[in-house]
Amino acid sequence: MTHREFKLIVKKDIMESAGYGRKAVHYHVGDIVTLDEATFDRLQSGSSVQQYTQEGVIAFDKYDFENEVAVTTVMVEYSTRKLGQRKNK
Repeated sequence: MTHREFKLIVKKDIMESAGYGRKAVHYHVGDIVTLDEATFDRLQSGSSVQQYTQEGVIAFDKYDFENEVAVTTVMVEYSTRKLGQRKNK
């Protein structure tokens, strides 16, 4: 199984909307945001992404981040091994 993580650098402040016209900065310029592959693909295709928090919602698109993205790929392999125990008599 292959797992990919995408690390994006914030280019402009990303605000969190808590309703009633109140907004707070959730990610500052220079912060690193880690996304999974499905979210990155949606972002790359031009869609806006919404993430829900306890206080409200964060919405961002690909123009909120630097163009260059760091990708970490992890290969996970599951298997079983024998200890080599002899039969008890």
